[in-house]
Amino acid sequence: MDILFLHVPKFGAYSKPTNWFSFVNYPPVGLLGLADYLRKNGFQSRIIHLGVERYKYGKIDLAGMIAEAQPAMVGLNLHWHFQSFDVIETARSIKRSYPSLPVVVGGFTASLFAEEILRDFPCVDFVIRGEAEIPLRELISIYRSSREYSRVSNLAYRENGAVKMNPLTYVADQEMLSSLCYTDFTLLKDTPAFVNFSRYVRIYGLSDDTHAFLGRNRKMYPVVAGRGCANHCLFCGGSSKAQKTISRRTEVTCRSEESILSSLQDLERFGFNHALLSHDPFGDAAVAEEFYRTLFAGVRRRGIALSCELERWRFLPTRQFVRDFLAAFGQDSVLALSLWNSDENVRRKNGVYWYSNEQLETCLDMMNEEGVGCCLYFACGLPFEGGKRELSAMARYQRQLKRRYKRVECRTFIIELEPGSRLSENHRALAVVPHRSSFADYYAHHQPSLQNHCLQLGYTRCHDLNEKELGSFYCRNFCDRFKARRLAPLFCAAMAAMWKLGAMKGFDRLCRALGALGIGKEITGREPEVPYGGRSAHRPVWTTHEQGECSVAKGESDEFLPCDHRPPM
Repeated sequence: MDILFLHVPKFGAYSKPTNWFSFVNYPPVGLLGLADYLRKNGFQSRIIHLGVERYKYGKIDLAGMIAEAQPAMVGLNLHWHFQSFDVIETARSIKRSYPSLPVVVGGFTASLFAEEILRDFPCVDFVIRGEAEIPLRELISIYRSSREYSRVSNLAYRENGAVKMNPLTYVADQEMLSSLCYTDFTLLKDTPAFVNFSRYVRIYGLSDDTHAFLGRNRKMYPVVAGRGCANHCLFCGGSSKAQKTISRRTEVTCRSEESILSSLQDLERFGFNHALLSHDPFGDAAVAEEFYRTLFAGVRRRGIALSCELERWRFLPTRQFVRDFLAAFGQDSVLALSLWNSDENVRRKNGVYWYSNEQLETCLDMMNEEGVGCCLYFACGLPFEGGKRELSAMARYQRQLKRRYKRVECRTFIIELEPGSRLSENHRALAVVPHRSSFADYYAHHQPSLQNHCLQLGYTRCHDLNEKELGSFYCRNFCDRFKARRLAPLFCAAMAAMWKLGAMKGFDRLCRALGALGIGKEITGREPEVPYGGRSAHRPVWTTHEQGECSVAKGESDEFLPCDHRPPM
């Protein structure tokens, strides 16, 4: 095998009501496309999702995986900064067992910190910066022959102890993006388990049936429309400016409609029932309208039976757009709009003012008439957002919208500092003090701890609420877990106590029973994932660098059940 790809989630995420959970369970959508490109060029590769390994077998045996595959090198994606700790620890584990096996990493975070990673983390041998199709093919070929790494585009590597950075010369065009298959799950080990596993989070100690019940039985996967971004959001590490820095990408490149339709068909064929179209890269309303309506017509023509959540960033949907969307994906589908803040001036200052509140409400009137669900995304922690008075006004605005429109759901999250964003790079001009600036900072921050990273900004704003104040206000006004507003912290404390006392097993049984009564559509029959036994809640959660053997119980079927190797209660 030429290369073994490993996807490493953030294993040690924590919050009070959920206890320990895994995050970043979806691999970057480009990973399957990368494996497909290598296969089409005569290279053999395989993708193993370490979260699925742990879910299905109860442990992660890195040494065994590598011994079986015999790869020439191992590839790790380090796309999101949340993965920083677990990816590095995985690389260290590989090097302990196979010191001479090359490890290559790639993705947005790896690209931004390539020099520091190679300088300070000897477990990583190569970093492919930016986009990777041709560079990875070149690297594999040259590694097997001359090892003249200076010839590999976009590559960072070490030579005689010094870090070398080759120029960023490769950016994928439409022909490349449209020729690749991003949904051939045969390239991924344990595809059926991956389909069941694929959710934003996996809460340790809850069964498959409970995850299905709480997730409305949606088996979902993102479908990429292209690469690049036309937006200039101040806080986003994937904005147009950030992508220019990361990969020298200066324009949006879309896949063809036919290639996207083929991906949607693949989702249905492999057992998914819900598509996420969350990448809306267009900077021109007319181009976006034509693109999507052509796509919707293709969905109907091919008879694709999926529901969908489609996110619009810059442009409000027209009435005909809504009708075509519903005709293609059905009444269970949702259009998502990113409003970010109810104050139009705050949106302007953060580079996300695309329409007024009045225009939004006119659109919501139309969407209500057409019978389509809408999810409005808001954020806390934006620069210039003000204090409690201004945030209280946003909470009131959300309540007004939900009272007025029965099909509108509002979701609010706290902005976390992203590497590569203008907020991170130009913090002095924005009167903020970042808590993290180097890769070592992100690596340390994402070690498992009893801190809820979803409530952490990662920076201090000089004139607005601090991190602790904002987290407290958020919990009492925006948390949508319990819809209890000011009583929400009490519910969180109660659920934390239930986890500690083991009472969440009863909650799991209740959800399974409700599912069995038909409220849930699919009952898998799997047992709940078993929590850690006898470990202190203040010890770090198990992650990929703990490779101790554990016994695995075997049930009536041939599938392995998770063993007693779980996060602490």
